[in-house]
Amino acid sequence: MDHHFYAKLVALLLVTPSVHTAFSQSDEALRGSGCIPPTVAFTTSADDPALLCQGDVISVNGSFSTAATGHSIEQWIWNYGVTDGDTSAIPFAILSFPNGGVHLLTLEVIDDIGCSSGPSASVAVLVSPTPEFTTTSLPATICGGVAIPLVASAVQPLMIGGPTGCTAPVNGIALADSPAPPTLSTLEVSGQPSGVITDVTQLGDICMDIEHSFMGDLVLSVICPNGQSVVLHQQGGGGTFLGDANDSDGGSVIVPGVCFQYCFGADPDHGTLVDASTGGANPNTVPVTQGNAIAPGRYSSVEPLSQLIGCPFNGTWTFSAFDNWAADNGYLCGWCISFGSGADSTYVDQGPILGTSADSSFWTGPGVFNAPGQPGSATFNPAPGNQTITYTVIDSYGCQHETSTTVSIGEQPEVTIVENPDLGLFCAEVVGGPVTYQWSFQGSIVVGAAGSCFTPPGPGLVSVTVQNSQGCTGSDLLLITALNDLANNSGDAAFLVVPNPNDGAFSIRFTNMETASTVLRVVDMSGRTVHESTLGAAHGTTTTDLRLNVAPGVYFVELFGTKERPAQRIIIQ
Repeated sequence: MDHHFYAKLVALLLVTPSVHTAFSQSDEALRGSGCIPPTVAFTTSADDPALLCQGDVISVNGSFSTAATGHSIEQWIWNYGVTDGDTSAIPFAILSFPNGGVHLLTLEVIDDIGCSSGPSASVAVLVSPTPEFTTTSLPATICGGVAIPLVASAVQPLMIGGPTGCTAPVNGIALADSPAPPTLSTLEVSGQPSGVITDVTQLGDICMDIEHSFMGDLVLSVICPNGQSVVLHQQGGGGTFLGDANDSDGGSVIVPGVCFQYCFGADPDHGTLVDASTGGANPNTVPVTQGNAIAPGRYSSVEPLSQLIGCPFNGTWTFSAFDNWAADNGYLCGWCISFGSGADSTYVDQGPILGTSADSSFWTGPGVFNAPGQPGSATFNPAPGNQTITYTVIDSYGCQHETSTTVSIGEQPEVTIVENPDLGLFCAEVVGGPVTYQWSFQGSIVVGAAGSCFTPPGPGLVSVTVQNSQGCTGSDLLLITALNDLANNSGDAAFLVVPNPNDGAFSIRFTNMETASTVLRVVDMSGRTVHESTLGAAHGTTTTDLRLNVAPGVYFVELFGTKERPAQRIIIQ
């Protein structure tokens, strides 16, 4: 190791005065076997409990641990519960916490003759989990020109830890190499409820502390007091190790390596051990002294744990390890069953609280405008192109959580119907093409009328809808009172409505229109008459004032005489 890095690491780690110590193994039992366990103690750079964001790191210092007189500590094994771990030959480490939830950090130290302290008391590390977001659902493609309201909210999952596994008692045994018979280790269970297991959640976790240099030749199973059994691992995984195995102890003498804990329960974090092996479907390995090993954690058993339903709680439970091939051995440091172990709700009240103010709950992105005083609400004014909008919420740990949506914004085409009296056509002028066309007459689609121009069969309501390659549409409509309206207006007779647009009050002037009786009619875009009056005979130039009390919109003013029928479109605001 680089000495400058080592010095910096020491300075970083010696920052927190709190020291955590504990034993999980029987000191008297170990003394009876000639092993005096080390005393484990460590500090961290975080508070207790630590409040972190996903991906944060903390530094830990296990140099306060001590071995028995005449011995020295050679391994520091950091465990984050049963799902993560770090083994080091130095007392310092920097631990990363990429996943949200409750992580219980412990340290186990092992001295130069293999004596273990057992896991220390745990230190809680609370990592802010990802909230559950509810946001406005946007389609993959939308069209510009229309403001879209955005609304979002988030709910933070409770700070509940998973089942805590169990600490294996001192019931270890060497795992003999093939062709020996299966290695069996028994566990006497008492004090549990009388009767039998009726649900796998009553079983809790089955955990084994084990090392083996070749997992591909092992069959691992558990047998309950009445003989029912379940296979935890059925060969497979090739040369991937279990634990930091000693792959150099050939012959009849088995020298244990470092055991890792692997648990099997109703709520596993990973697939089977084979799935997690180097060549498995979802590898989950860590480098060890002589190869790669399955990382400590909670895995799925090969056979369903429901095969143990009906087993008595109390009695003799047996762990079986059968080695099918020669050349590799291992060691079972211990195994256990955590009957009834459930979720840990101890830290619910210490979980993060999501922000509800404007600076802790907001939207970002082009064309996004947050609503003042309404955190989580905004308006999105989309512009053509690909745009990403993001909702962000910040919690009381200071962690920032985001959910983003990328949408493709199409350009909204604009279309206007223009009359061509010389050809008797009505054509669509489009901005934002190329487009496809569909004409309608009197509210019904005209089959085959899919060109840019259309000749209606007679007076009535003509409309056209256009659509571009992005799926965005535009439309326009026009009430046709006669197929030669423009010809009438462009001849000797003149017809004028002023002002246009107006507020409902306007003047009508027509000249050179000789009629014995003139009728004035105003219709809306659906063809419904909103005003009709008789003006009498018309000679020369005639002016009429009119005031309408109608809703804003587009209307048509029509004059009916003996020969002429001029019309003009007006806008009432």
